[in-house]
Amino acid sequence: MSDLRGKTVLITGAGSGIGRAHAVHFAGIGCNVIAHDITPAALAATLGELGEAGHSAIAFACDMLEVERFEDGIRALDQTHPIDVLINNAGIAGDGAIEEVDAPFIDRVFRVNVGGTISATRGVIAGMKLRRAGRIVNTSSNWGVVGHANSSIYAASKAAIMGLTKSWAREFAPWGITVNAIAPGGIETALLETSPERIARIPLRRHGRPVEVAQLAAFLACDAADYITGSVVNLNGGEDIVG
Repeated sequence: MSDLRGKTVLITGAGSGIGRAHAVHFAGIGCNVIAHDITPAALAATLGELGEAGHSAIAFACDMLEVERFEDGIRALDQTHPIDVLINNAGIAGDGAIEEVDAPFIDRVFRVNVGGTISATRGVIAGMKLRRAGRIVNTSSNWGVVGHANSSIYAASKAAIMGLTKSWAREFAPWGITVNAIAPGGIETALLETSPERIARIPLRRHGRPVEVAQLAAFLACDAADYITGSVVNLNGGEDIVG
């Protein structure tokens, strides 16, 4: 993936977990990283980890729900550091039986997971169209593919990401911009709740590692994936295989 060296990558939700793995991996293969997160302290931790590895990044601390500020901030960054790759990673979990969740809960899950993805894409798309090139990698979920009891709102928000991915792939293709999504299963982060029973349901008998998500995103961003667009790639060790 040497063709990614020198490319500028914006990663939303880069302050921890999979987002931090994206930042470390893309920086490690020679990309210029713009790391976004809502929490300055989390961003500082990510930049510290990058620094220990001999890398650096631009920090962009902003609440995605402050839509105008968030989009304008991305457009301003694109003016000085043209963004070649957008990794739409930021999102929140949301569990609860449908009769237990309330309207504010539903609104927040969709505003962050779906609205944030839309806003970040709106921020980069004018520049990508002008340059007639770009890669957008969205983050769906295995639960968006197969559903999950007592997490229907979260699953629905991640299913919506798949719809955006397929629609944007068609919409942006005339400008040479590809749009794909990754649908991870259980990935080893601080948020993962696991059990021997769940591991037993995974054919590969383990959860995924954050770096494996980052490696797949890098492949979808590189020249070898130039003819791949509108795809949702499952990354789940064979758990809940469909199709």
